[in-house]
Amino acid sequence: MPETGAIKAAVTPVHGPAYKVYKTRFYVLFVFSFLAFNQCIMWLTFSPIARNTEIYYNITDSTIDLLLNWGPIIFIPCLPLTSVLVNRPDGLRHCVILLAITDFLGALSRVIPSVILSASNPKFNKVALPFIHVGQILNAACGPLVMAPVSQLSCLWFAPHERTRATTIAIFANNFGATIGFVLSPFIVALPEHVPRLLYVHLGLAFVACVLALLYFPPKPPSAPSAAAELLVSNSTSTEHNHDWRKILVDIWKCLTTPAFLLLSLAGGLLNGTFGAWTSLYDIILKPENYTEAQAGWFGFGSSIAGIVGGLILSTIADRRRFQHALKTFILLSLIGCLCGIVWFELCVHSLFYDKHILSSTALTIGLSTALAGLFSGAATPLIYEALAEIMFPLPESLSASILVQWINIVSLVFLFVAPNRDKLVNFLVLVVGVSCIIMVVLTRFTYRRRDEDERQRVEKEQNQAAKEINTDHLINDTINEQSYGTFD
Repeated sequence: MPETGAIKAAVTPVHGPAYKVYKTRFYVLFVFSFLAFNQCIMWLTFSPIARNTEIYYNITDSTIDLLLNWGPIIFIPCLPLTSVLVNRPDGLRHCVILLAITDFLGALSRVIPSVILSASNPKFNKVALPFIHVGQILNAACGPLVMAPVSQLSCLWFAPHERTRATTIAIFANNFGATIGFVLSPFIVALPEHVPRLLYVHLGLAFVACVLALLYFPPKPPSAPSAAAELLVSNSTSTEHNHDWRKILVDIWKCLTTPAFLLLSLAGGLLNGTFGAWTSLYDIILKPENYTEAQAGWFGFGSSIAGIVGGLILSTIADRRRFQHALKTFILLSLIGCLCGIVWFELCVHSLFYDKHILSSTALTIGLSTALAGLFSGAATPLIYEALAEIMFPLPESLSASILVQWINIVSLVFLFVAPNRDKLVNFLVLVVGVSCIIMVVLTRFTYRRRDEDERQRVEKEQNQAAKEINTDHLINDTINEQSYGTFD
């Protein structure tokens, strides 16, 4: 009889779910989000404190604009390199380590002039400016590293019913950096000589994030949380996937020749690129309405916070099992809501068609209309990332996200080029883009290949587990009978 117990222990299966998630995923998401936050708050360093920066470094507003514009300028050529890196073995870890070190070096570069020279030194401007530009360029090169991997990170570490929320947090951590930057930077820099204080704060944040990433950032979980994650890991380590430029170009061509992907990625690029540039121009648009720069900044802050709230709320709903095939409906509702907010805003300001606003233009109506537009724009953004990954599965999620963010940066650059002294035209273009995005999403045929494959594999694994347990029970019963009744010997 003791032998029977040993046999039972050997053959009794370990009951458990088909796929497993690990608590480490929350640490991974936190570190990535912290780095994304730092990247954006550093990119926006000088614009909210433009006047004090001009005095401290003895520079013009055109230089301030260039420091900001390094972001999209450097982003576009660096994005393809990120796409190659993130799809190599342990690519996500390599991206995060590179991001942490590069952003820290960028923050350090901006501080060096204030350490080695006094601001009263005649040579301070000539020495400081190159260091400042190098710091901003290094920070700009980190932009693709925080924007391209968001969908891939959520797929690799999170269960299917958590992915949309994880993608939302990763995306909006970067946006939150700009939101806080608009408020925090003027608070710290009340006088020109306070500019180094802000740079030291950014250096401290970059140092802490760099240490966290270097100390511990695992490349992947011990076991995949979904079938899509299994495929992602196997593709990155497979010898058949050489990760060369030809393979990347073939995949990009496949994306751009898929009508559903092209329509939705263009809609997402137009929405985010135009909306982001539009909100940054509130001070110009609202100047004829006698609103101050400070008020315009608070309108932008409210719109950004509303976008984060909208994204988190709708992504939580979209992650529920009953709504996992309703991305098109949610995106359309969000775009319609965003368009309503834009129309409300434009009826409260001057436009191409009328010199006086139609509706009452008060701080309350402007604030509510911009918050409404931000709420629904933010709600649509992470859903578009996830929908693109679904449409192009089994291609890597980073590829679809890379193409989307490239559209966003191109649209932003074009929009900002058109914008100067054309506030009425800018308002009209935002309205046209809002309507165009709705039409493109209506025409898009949504598919849910990744989620369907995840569900199919989960059910198949559970059925296999159940079959093994039944076979094991039969084996145990046969063994017990044999021990009880003996043999012919």
